[in-house]
Amino acid sequence: MKYQFLKSALILGSVLAFVNCTDDATDVISNLDPNANQPSENDPSAMPADDPCWLINADQPYLIYPAGIVTDLKGNPVATFVFTDENYTTGNMIAADGSTIILNNIALDNLTVVTRATASMALPPSSSAAIETPASSADVTPTVSSSSTGTTPTSSETAANNDKSSSSEEKQVATSSATQTPITDGKVTITGSLTQTVAQKASTSEIKFSGLSNEPTRLSWNAYFLETSYSNGTYTIKAITVPEYFEVGEVSEFFKVEGKDYEFKITVTKAGSGSTSKSSSSQQQQKSSSSQQAKSSSSQQAKSSSSVQPVSSSSKQVVTTGCPTIKTKGGASGSGFASRYWDGCKPSCSWKNNAGSAGPAKQCSRDGKTASTNYDEQSVCSGGGAATCTSQIPFTIDGCDNIGFAFAAVPASNGGQCGKCFQLTFTGKGKYETKGNHKKLEGKKLIIMVTNIGADVNQGQFDVMIPGGGVGLYNGTSGYNWGSQGAQYGGLLTDCEKEAGTAGDVTNKRKECLIKKCNSSFGSDTQAKEGCLFLANFMEAAGNPTHNYTEVECPEVLKSKY
Repeated sequence: MKYQFLKSALILGSVLAFVNCTDDATDVISNLDPNANQPSENDPSAMPADDPCWLINADQPYLIYPAGIVTDLKGNPVATFVFTDENYTTGNMIAADGSTIILNNIALDNLTVVTRATASMALPPSSSAAIETPASSADVTPTVSSSSTGTTPTSSETAANNDKSSSSEEKQVATSSATQTPITDGKVTITGSLTQTVAQKASTSEIKFSGLSNEPTRLSWNAYFLETSYSNGTYTIKAITVPEYFEVGEVSEFFKVEGKDYEFKITVTKAGSGSTSKSSSSQQQQKSSSSQQAKSSSSQQAKSSSSVQPVSSSSKQVVTTGCPTIKTKGGASGSGFASRYWDGCKPSCSWKNNAGSAGPAKQCSRDGKTASTNYDEQSVCSGGGAATCTSQIPFTIDGCDNIGFAFAAVPASNGGQCGKCFQLTFTGKGKYETKGNHKKLEGKKLIIMVTNIGADVNQGQFDVMIPGGGVGLYNGTSGYNWGSQGAQYGGLLTDCEKEAGTAGDVTNKRKECLIKKCNSSFGSDTQAKEGCLFLANFMEAAGNPTHNYTEVECPEVLKSKY
């Protein structure tokens, strides 16, 4: 998605006000001239050497300037930085094409403030780059091979690098987790391997982080099929079957645990190859898949400073293996509109008697994270312990332009539609009003899979499951530990429609308001926040948009989450 570039002095002031760094660095950065951070007159292609900026060391060192320009160490602009939060402290690094994400979820207050002249002195020494902890949790380097040709390092090269180890307290754990023996990193104990080889249709091995004071944050959704749970100071990455359609190659998932970033690297092999879930020695790294592992844009690839890093790619962040083919079935079709809800109750399709040929839909315990297979369990909305799983948030896929995926409720009077899928094509209009938000949605498609029914859902209406979409008739969200869910019907967007009013730029007012409320209500649940932001970003903050619908074959990306 393309974002507007922020350059004004007012925005610049907002950006700088939220920087958390040393006193000296704060003084330097707060005294920036509004005209600073532009290419110098002497060298129009390069940034000034003495302007303050943030340093992040990924596939190569990058310098991020408050005006949104990103350069290499020579000052040459190579990308732009676009803010994604209301406080201007987090953002994405976007390539020159204006849409490709190089790095996402970059937290500026975790980075070191430098100038181009001093940046090289802030980088980790190259001699310890293979295993030494970087200066900050966000200042890390992707795992790449040790030669510029991309070949796998030999055991002698790896051993030489390991000899350059710093103290055990400074080492990141991910690369050494090739055994099931618990490993302690500070106060965190890790059980299970963070480097695994798993065949399609086989299961990953469980990983546990214990001794935690708060729930970790999931930083990426590359291996979107993974499920997590948190209870009593222990964070579990569950043993989950790799979908058959997931592409062979390497994929990494990233987690922030007690202030540190950890990478869970999975090498996916072809189904039926005989490979099952196993640890992969950190000394025998496989070559990266061009579709799953980012390549350095530099011809001289740097050795990894840690296998713990944020999502990075010099080409494109991989979320899945590509856009699935959507095939129509010639079944039900018509027109209607899409409403929204998230009540947290046990889905109707989780009852075996309702499930049909698709089998029962997933259900979770009250927290929405812990899977529950007792399908006779009553719903939290009627005093039981079964609830909706937050893994069933709406989502998009890299390579699927203008197509989203979600779960939804249909009219109770329809019956027998559990596990069926429909394609909604938005018309650019709304059921109750038509604003710019609805017009921007025109032509986009939403593929939904039925998991629930609603007594208050009408024919042609699909009530899409979106966190913050409103609880409707029942409210089973108390166990999620979320913030305000907004209006009973329509949720946070309904509140924003009232707050934005009818004057001025209503389209952007509603969208900006919704983004702010999503960040506030789901600050402790990254997964739910992503689902809420789907309504702001993919759905353009359009309330009750009208659509034409037709029944389609269910794509695997939905079936795997059903």
